[in-house]
Parts: sequence; C-alpha cells; structure tokens
Amino acid sequence: MKIKITALMMAISLAGLTSCEDYLSETNKSGLAEDPFLKTELGITAAVNASYSGTRLWYGKEFPSAFAETGTDLFLRGGDNKANQISDYTVDLNGAQTNLKDYWAHLYKALNTCNTALKLFPSPVISEALNKQYEGEVRFLRAHYLWLITETWGDVVLSTEPTAGAVTTAKRSGVEDFYKVIFSDLDVAIANLASGKSTNGRITQDVAKAFKARMSLTRASTTNNAEMYAQAATLAKELIASGRYALFSDFKSLWDMKNAEGGTNSEVVYYVNYTNDDTMNGDYDPAAGKGNNSHLHYIMVYDKQPGMERSVAYGRPYQRYVPTLHLLDLFNEKVDQRYDGTFQTVWKANMANLKPGTVNGYPQMALGDTSMLFLKTSATPAQTARAAGRYKIFDRNTMYKEDGTLLLRSQFIQMSKFMDPTRLTANQEWSSRDGFVIRIAEMYLIAAEALMKTNPTEALQFLNDLRKKRAFPGKEAAMEIAAKDLSIDFILDERARELAGELFRWYDLKRTGKLVSYVQKHNMDAKANIKETHMLRPIPQVQLDAITNKEEFKQNPGYN
Repeated sequence: MKIKITALMMAISLAGLTSCEDYLSETNKSGLAEDPFLKTELGITAAVNASYSGTRLWYGKEFPSAFAETGTDLFLRGGDNKANQISDYTVDLNGAQTNLKDYWAHLYKALNTCNTALKLFPSPVISEALNKQYEGEVRFLRAHYLWLITETWGDVVLSTEPTAGAVTTAKRSGVEDFYKVIFSDLDVAIANLASGKSTNGRITQDVAKAFKARMSLTRASTTNNAEMYAQAATLAKELIASGRYALFSDFKSLWDMKNAEGGTNSEVVYYVNYTNDDTMNGDYDPAAGKGNNSHLHYIMVYDKQPGMERSVAYGRPYQRYVPTLHLLDLFNEKVDQRYDGTFQTVWKANMANLKPGTVNGYPQMALGDTSMLFLKTSATPAQTARAAGRYKIFDRNTMYKEDGTLLLRSQFIQMSKFMDPTRLTANQEWSSRDGFVIRIAEMYLIAAEALMKTNPTEALQFLNDLRKKRAFPGKEAAMEIAAKDLSIDFILDERARELAGELFRWYDLKRTGKLVSYVQKHNMDAKANIKETHMLRPIPQVQLDAITNKEEFKQNPGYN
C-alpha cells in the first residue's frame, strides 16, 4: 500500500515555513503547534505523513541527480542540461544558483515539518505503540534531512525546534554537531520501530539500521574513526544475515517495472513510493516536476535518428546527463551483467509503416530492424561492414575524444535503469516507479569498505559475494577478485558499477577525499575548474541577504 499524502496533509506540511520575504527566517505564522487539528489522531497522522513529503523532492527528481551524480567522475552534462554551474564548477557557481537555492529551502522546510511533528509526541490521543512508531519514523526522516543539509553545505544552521515567529539571525553549527543529532535520532528510531522489511513505504527498524550503517561509514571515512567503521560493518552484516533481503540473479530485472514497487522488490530496504495517479504524488514544490521523473533525464535524443520516432517504450528524451568514458570503461561487459543492466546500446526502428528503401542512407532498414548500435569500443571493420546500409553505429570515437572529452551531448550510451515503458503516453513526465533509496547491495559494499583494514579476508568475501551474483551465469570465477585488488579505489569503482545514478557519487567522493582528484582525472568538462572549495556548495544569497548578523554567518569559503 502506498503512502498517499493528500492535499490536507500537504497543507499541514507547508504551514509555518519560510516566506518569500524572510527566506531562511522560518516562521510559524499559523501557530501550527497549537492547531487543534494536531491534537487529534487524524492530525497527528497527517503531520507524520507530511514529514515524508521532502523525500519526494530528493528521490526521483532532476536536480538531486545534478547535485549527486554530475560534477563527478561518472556523469557529464548533456545537451539540454539545466545546471551547468553544478556539473562543471564554472565561475558562476555561487549563491545565486537557482537549484541550490530551491533545495536549501526544500530541505529546511522538510526539517521544520519534522521538528513540528516531533513536538506532538507523546500524545494522549494515540496508543503508546503508535506514539513510538510515529516518533521513530519522524526521527529517521529528520536525520535524513540533516545529513543532506550538512554534507551539502557544511557548518550551517542546525535546527531541532519548530520555528515560532520570524528568525532574522543564523548561527553556524559544526558538522559534528549535526551528526550528534543524526545518530541520536537514528538510535531512537531503531529503539522505537519494529524490525522487518518496509512493505508500504514507511520507515522500519531495518531502514533505520541500514541508514545508520551508511552514516557510520560516512563519519568513519571522514574522520578515520575505527569505532564507526566497526559499527557500520556490524549493522550492514546484520541486515544481510537477516534473510529478509536477496540479491537479484539478473541485474536488469531488478529495474524492470514489474519489480518497480519497493515493497515487493527483494533488494530494496527503503524506498520513496510513487503512483501512476499523480494527484497522490505530493511534495512541497510543483515546479520540481510531477511524480518520479528520473526516467527523463538520462535519455538521449533518439527520435531524430534514422527510422525513429518518440515512443512510450523509449521515453521522453531530456538529455540532461551523459556517462563519462570512465564510467563505461569500469565494466567488463563480457562477464559483468551490470553493463547491459545499466545502459541501453541497441535501438530498434519504430517509425510507423517504415519500409526498406525509405530511410536515407539506410536502404535496408525496416520497421523492427536495428536503427542504432552504440559501442563503448571502436567499431571494427567487420562491424562497420555489417552495419552498412542497415543501421547507424555510434562508437567510442564518434562519441568521445581519446581523453574522454565529449564529442556528442545529444546522442550517447544512455543509462536505462529508471526507464518506464508502462507510462500512458510518450510525453508523460511522471513514472509510478518507486525511488529506491537503500538496497541490500549497498550493505555488501558498506561491510566490505568498513572491514577492509581490520579484516580484509571478510571484506573480500562480501565484495566477491556481490560480484559473483552480478556475473553472467558461468562467469562467477572471472568476477572474483583477490586480496591484492582490495583498496578504496576498487571499492569506489565497484560502487560506481553497482550504484551509478542512485544519488551516491558526489557524496562518496567527498567522504573519501577523492572528489577533486577523480574529477581532474576523469571529467574533462570540470577538470580545470574544480577546487577544494567545491567540497561544499555555496549558501544561497537570499539566505545571506535575509539575516541581520551578516558578519557572523557568511558565505562558504571560496564562493562570492
């Protein structure tokens, strides 16, 4: 069953938040905490459900992919990218950047909604069990929003109380202070919630433990804290051993729309649910796009190619994000099924009534025949001869220079993980695909990284267990690695192969201290621009303009 956040619930979530006039001055103008509705069971449930709304602005939306995937070693800007400052770290990446401004507002609204909801507990109008469950859910959500805020902007405003009246000053709190609240909230969530797989989109104890494993690894890799490494490994291993989750034998089928509902997908620990009824896909900002629109952003412009027209099956081509040559080269597609499960390389001619002799340059092309073949390698003479007059080849040399510089930004090997051929029309923006937030595969990767220094044998076992499951049948031995291969760079490569596009990469490179060096080596758009400054994002200028203590709360270093 999906969580359906109705208009009434959304109204609760929006009440008492920021206005245009006092941008970060979060305001409880409606006296939300005293609203009689929130003293009823229906009102409390509405406030809890509203706390989930912010997740729908992060998972399945366009610009979080820009923040988390571009400007890294894995994705470059496409031909119609809408955030070049973020992808390329250009000189105009500053406090005026629209999308960062919007997401600062979204995340602080989500945080304030959680803070407001937490003031309702314990409530005498609901049972003790429901008090505990609801508080655990909201504590988890607050921890999640705090993580995104502090990892994106660093030492900024740590708010744990609902705002009351205009706030015209801002106080910086350290990242460590954020994590104290994050871990405290996660501990309450773990204590309050029942174990088990989430089958309705709500937070369970499993979800809180999995996220705590992620947070523990984040702090461990940032601070080299042995206790945090051990905690990450323990939690990840516990979830793997629970028996409630199982890796797919076929990586491509993991992403099939038949398995797109997180509650029934065996790999999914936590997900943000969506529905094909877009009136139920509520979030804080209609401008962010309807429902889950992640399927749009990795699609190349195919409908202007030989024998092709726009279709439901092939999607609506937004051409926002292009894989780097480095990402493509990370896969050994002869043994690792994740290459075919992640990218689309063959297109079939779909133009209505297409007959041989009607496509210029391809007289043999007919409806249903191959229209385009994409190769990450250079086309061989035999491949070129086979395609002559029949279909078009885009090979390595067509799409990239030798150093990885893009030659084409509108035709490329597109990531297909989020495609949805079940949409009602070719131009429908939203998908009913749930946004997968935590998969059990991540727990294998966390366990391996956390154990790498203290128990490399066990770390190797977790990596090889995952890799063998991702092998083509009969190729398992070829996917195994040896102890000499184990390193943080190999694990980051493995995380790229497994998690590309799933909103990890910028945060992974940041926490491991690899962001600048990896971008300089593998991202030809951004290599000359990136600096240590870019380990944080710029604080929105409207926030800085709104406060009165401008000398105390300034822009992040390196930005104007």
